[in-house]
Amino acid sequence: MSTGDMLGISVSGVMAAQRALSTTGHNIANANSEGYSRQRITMEARPPSAVGRGGIGNGVVVNDVHRIYDDFVTGQVRSITALSKSMDINHDYTVQVDNMLADPKAGLAPAMQEFFSAVNGVANNPSSTSSRQVMLGSARSLTDRFAYLDERFEVIRSAANKNMKTVAVEINEVAYSIAETNKRIITASEVGGDPPNDLLDQRDHLLQQLSELIGVRVSYQSDGTMNVYIGNGQLLVVGQRASEIKVESTPADPQQMDIIFQGPDSSAYVTRFVTGGRLGGMLDFQRTILDRAQNELGRIAIGISKAFNDQHKLGMDVHSALGENFFTETEKLSPQVLPNKDNKGDAVVSATITSIDNLAPSEYELSYFEGTYRLIRRDDNTLIREFHDMPQDFSEEGFTLQLDKGSMENLDTFIIRPTRMGAKRIDVLTDDVNKIAAASPVRVEASIDNIGNGKIVMGKVLNTNTPSFTMQQGTMSPPFAIRFVDEEHFEILDNTGMPVPITRLALPEESKALEKKDGRHLLDEEKAGESFEMDDDYKRTGGIPAVETRIRYNQKTGINLFPSPNGVDPGFRVMITGEPVAGDTFRVEYNEDGTTDNQNIVALSMLQEEAVLEKGTSSFTDVYADLITRVGTKTHELEINKNAQKLLLNQIVAKRESISGVNMDEEAANLVRFQKLFQANAQIISVSQKMLDVLMAAFR
Repeated sequence: MSTGDMLGISVSGVMAAQRALSTTGHNIANANSEGYSRQRITMEARPPSAVGRGGIGNGVVVNDVHRIYDDFVTGQVRSITALSKSMDINHDYTVQVDNMLADPKAGLAPAMQEFFSAVNGVANNPSSTSSRQVMLGSARSLTDRFAYLDERFEVIRSAANKNMKTVAVEINEVAYSIAETNKRIITASEVGGDPPNDLLDQRDHLLQQLSELIGVRVSYQSDGTMNVYIGNGQLLVVGQRASEIKVESTPADPQQMDIIFQGPDSSAYVTRFVTGGRLGGMLDFQRTILDRAQNELGRIAIGISKAFNDQHKLGMDVHSALGENFFTETEKLSPQVLPNKDNKGDAVVSATITSIDNLAPSEYELSYFEGTYRLIRRDDNTLIREFHDMPQDFSEEGFTLQLDKGSMENLDTFIIRPTRMGAKRIDVLTDDVNKIAAASPVRVEASIDNIGNGKIVMGKVLNTNTPSFTMQQGTMSPPFAIRFVDEEHFEILDNTGMPVPITRLALPEESKALEKKDGRHLLDEEKAGESFEMDDDYKRTGGIPAVETRIRYNQKTGINLFPSPNGVDPGFRVMITGEPVAGDTFRVEYNEDGTTDNQNIVALSMLQEEAVLEKGTSSFTDVYADLITRVGTKTHELEINKNAQKLLLNQIVAKRESISGVNMDEEAANLVRFQKLFQANAQIISVSQKMLDVLMAAFR
């Protein structure tokens, strides 16, 4: 071996050791750099020089410096990061809604309880002015609470919308940085020939940041650049070019945000395809929690105002006037129909709530194409109906749609929100305690001279204005008298103009065949039957007009007077029970001056637990309790999933670190090893120098 060969070999060893030491130092220096992947050099022997039958080695060469990197594990880190960040922000916003609704002081439940407790207070003492004043005050507190909760929903919505716009800006900045890094990677690869490890790490770190903002997928091109996909395949980054996304108000509603992908040649709405990251978490929160909760709150407000108003108008106030609306007619003020700003037609569409029983806390989309309307429930994307004209009654959904004016053009759309504005629109109309309709406008009385033990009981008032019967302040048309002809028959008389006094009516002479039996006065059945058939109504009733006669009565079961066998229905219910005898009379008339009567206010107090929502299966308190439960369950679910994803993320990050992270103990060992390698090769250089000196001295 020549000294020259020996020197060349040792120099290659020194250079390889120096490169190894530099790489080890680079690893140690970046031990805490986020996203850094440790690097290793690959050494291999130089091709030998042919000498005779064999070959003489020429030293070592550093083949490359490569990253210790697992693409699959890194992809898992990105995927789990997107899910984890989505659940984090979703949970943060959902907790706000949960705390607001379930608050024992600021929630709706205590305000509803306070209001109905005040209603019960008036029921216990209907003539008390102070009790009525408390009821009005608690009613205003209830409507204020609805308004407060609705305002809080809007504040949360506004904050989420603003946050989405901020996140969109961050996404565009990171996408641009990835495209620029792709460009630098190409340049570095062309100049150096080797993969630019630090730039690759930088690009992976940027991609990790992007996955915190939005869910992404990646692919690689042959030149080493990376493509980044979002949504359902939109290319956010293609090689050295980056597109962008925008967050803008939807064409139908300025309070709702749309995610728009802005490509080089076209744009597309991708809102429903965006998942993962902070942006996906906020969208999911608005879709599954915020919109539904605000719609549900509005439905409760509509239900309370409608049911309370309907019952209140069936009562009578202190001045003997029929009740008026206690709350605003929220069912008329709440429905929203929002036209898309891109509509070509000039149609104006409105919605009217027809049934709070069937009303759902949902949103709907109405679209038009070539003469056909389509109504879709947006919550579950269910087609409700296709139709060709309006108005249309969607009784199963609790509302109707009307085309007020104008006409539709192809692809015109409208958003229908029947309940969203309910909590905002409800208010108290009654401002006078004397206008609280606590009494029933109808009263019933039995004659003090009745011989039998029959009883008359006032039931529900269902309507104060039917086709054949009306009530006004102080009067009802007609008032009724009920007279028993015998134990098994009675008649209903029109007591207008000739009021029947509350004394026992005398029967016509031909119908007075009485006999004493078991200590009671009974009409002789045989003679009564004969006279019953023979007398005309006018003669038998003493000149009082008969509404209906010959009505059978069963002493065991009693009878509901209305509707009568012939269909007489004044809009209220009256029950007679017991054992009336012939000549016993009862009266049904307007309850004028009934200031101590509490029948209607009792009916109003019972609305708290009456099933008037969810197709007649749930009360206001039930629906609100379900809302709290649903939001609370979702909060708990998100918390569990968030913690699980965080644990899974920590595990996969630890896995990545075990593969790509810098191990200081390992690097310290490598430092010593490569230092010795360097020293050994340097020693060979020294020996080579001495051998060369001896050789040169021999020639002097």
